Amino acid sequence: MKLLTAAAMKELDRRVIQELGLPGVVLMENAGMRVVEVILKMQPAPARICVVAGPGNNGGDGLVIARQLQRAGREVSLLVFARPEKYPPESAENYRYLRNTGFPLRHIMEEKDLDWLSRELRSADLVVDALLGVGLQRPLEGLAAGIVRAVNESGVPVLAVDIPSGVCADTGALLGEAVKARWTVTMAYPKRGLLLYPGAEAAGEVIVGDIHFPPELATAEKTEVITAEKVRRMLPERPLDGHKGSMGRVLLVAGSPGLSGAAVLAGEAALRGGAGLVYVGTAASGQPLLEGKLREVISFPLPEESPGVLGPSAAGEILEKARQVRVLAMGPGIPPAPETAALIKTLLEQCPLPLVFDAGALRALAGDPAVLRRAQKPPVITPHPGELAHMLGAAVEEIQGSRLETARRCAEDWNCIMVLKGARTVVAAPDGRLQVNPTGGPNLATAGTGDLLTGLIASLIAQGMPSWEAALAGVFLHGLAGDLLPSGRGYMAGDFLNQFGAAFRLLQEPPACQWGPFNRGLRPA
Repeated sequence: MKLLTAAAMKELDRRVIQELGLPGVVLMENAGMRVVEVILKMQPAPARICVVAGPGNNGGDGLVIARQLQRAGREVSLLVFARPEKYPPESAENYRYLRNTGFPLRHIMEEKDLDWLSRELRSADLVVDALLGVGLQRPLEGLAAGIVRAVNESGVPVLAVDIPSGVCADTGALLGEAVKARWTVTMAYPKRGLLLYPGAEAAGEVIVGDIHFPPELATAEKTEVITAEKVRRMLPERPLDGHKGSMGRVLLVAGSPGLSGAAVLAGEAALRGGAGLVYVGTAASGQPLLEGKLREVISFPLPEESPGVLGPSAAGEILEKARQVRVLAMGPGIPPAPETAALIKTLLEQCPLPLVFDAGALRALAGDPAVLRRAQKPPVITPHPGELAHMLGAAVEEIQGSRLETARRCAEDWNCIMVLKGARTVVAAPDGRLQVNPTGGPNLATAGTGDLLTGLIASLIAQGMPSWEAALAGVFLHGLAGDLLPSGRGYMAGDFLNQFGAAFRLLQEPPACQWGPFNRGLRPA
């Protein structure tokens, strides 16, 4: 599913209206009906609904919503924050119709109107935010900010139209005051600000409404949302006559004294992800301890430069073992020593396998990340923001402030598949493609979950998936495993590992919405 900027959405609107000939007023009617359909499915059903409609086409959608809800038998209060003479043509047509048919509405035009607005809001079962749309670029102030505050302070559940008022459609930044919605019905395609924090939190659950845009119009867009249907199509079949030798073999280079748990988690994640055989090569001094922790994963010692530190002397054995497997993953629990950087450079140049790098392997490359270009095929790298900041010599705040652009630039510059972990993990390809993962949440904010992701991606590659597809499927399933547990404290990485099987099974069921089966449904929390 494409993920659009405000400018891209505006251009698609223009093409549908001017080039394809679908009138704007029809698009507005379609948008309004998508919202009404969602509201009519809600349980318990809201009997009294307050629609707050602003200027512009977002406000026009609100006018349609109010009219259609009244026709459906709901009690509707329509509050308009707009001067009628300023409406664009489509909104003006809907406003004239409401006036001509005597539809009850009230204007909010002065600060003194906020008191009765607050009373009106508190008497509703649901508030529809059709105040401001995706075109907002500057912080809210004055009366508009006061209306948003009143909506938030009412305590009534809010459904936002297209995007919560006050959220930047491109960055997810809150432009001063912003509506805190429980649901958002966005039109045609999700907007970036609905996936990026803090806008993602303000949006609540997102539903995408089909307003009859031909899908071929957006084929040139390279930014997308990973969906359950996409991942379902990607996953390879499990042949009935398969055996452990045919289900994929993974080689992990991981662990060191004191960090053997990272190797255990990555190795077990590779098995849980479906690989038939998993080998873990680790520094010789830590291998006996690792052996005591593993049952299904096969471990073997590697020569070390000093206790726990791998270097060029391990390259020969790693490359020899690589002949027996389909993928090489390296990094969990490895100290980022200069000797390790030299080993990685050798593997980049000489190993023909798909490569996955994480944790210590990435920190070892901090002085020269462009060396990733030496790989025979684009490697997958899975940094969290702190690791990427270390690689770039930048501040974490810089990374977080431009997650999409930074991931895309690094993937292009280093010829790698970048998996930038965090809230809304971003996956970028060297050719400019970029996808944002909607699964996962604060449950996963605990040590070891990154090691699970490394093992899972390596496992999917070993089963025959291209590295790009394995990265997309891996982050989606990894996040979905976290979503399967109730939100709250008390979890460790092993708890999510135990949910991998359930995540794979759930993926085969019809999703609750286009974004995936993790959505909670249209019930008030």
